[in-house]
Amino acid sequence: MSIDWKSVRGEFEASCVTFVWLARRYGCKADTIRKRAARQGWKRPEIVGGDNRVGPACADTGANEVIGDHRTLWKGVKSRLVRGLHHEDAKSGLDELKIAKTASEVLSNVIKGERLAWGLEDAEEFEDQEEIASQMDEATSSASAAQAVDGE
Repeated sequence: MSIDWKSVRGEFEASCVTFVWLARRYGCKADTIRKRAARQGWKRPEIVGGDNRVGPACADTGANEVIGDHRTLWKGVKSRLVRGLHHEDAKSGLDELKIAKTASEVLSNVIKGERLAWGLEDAEEFEDQEEIASQMDEATSSASAAQAVDGE
C-alpha cells in the first residue's frame, strides 16, 4: 500500500497532530514521517504574535494556554540562571545555578507530561531529550561544577 504523502503533509501542516497519530492513520512508522517532514521542511502551525497563541488549527487543543504557561515558567528559570552566571560571589552564583538546574529539570518533566497529555508531542520525541539531560547531569555534577567555578 502506498502512502498518500500529500495528504500526510497537508494534515501535518494544518493541525497539531503527532507523528504517531499520523503513522497510525496512514499505516506507516512515525519515524518515516518525521524524517520526511525534516527532509522536506514541513512546518507545523506556527506561534503567532506576542500573545502565545498558535495557529487556528490548534486553537481547540488548549495549546494556547499550555504554550503560554511554558514560556512564562521558562522565563523565570532563565532569569535565575542569568543571576547565577553574573553573581559576583562564586559560591552564591553556584547555588543560584543549582537552583536553576533543579527548577529546569522539574519544569521539563511538567512540560513533557502536559505536552504528551495534550497530544502536542509523541513519547518517542522525548527519548533524545532524556539522553541529552543525562549527559548534562554528568557534565554538571557537583565536582565538575565546582571545578568550573574555580577555573580548574
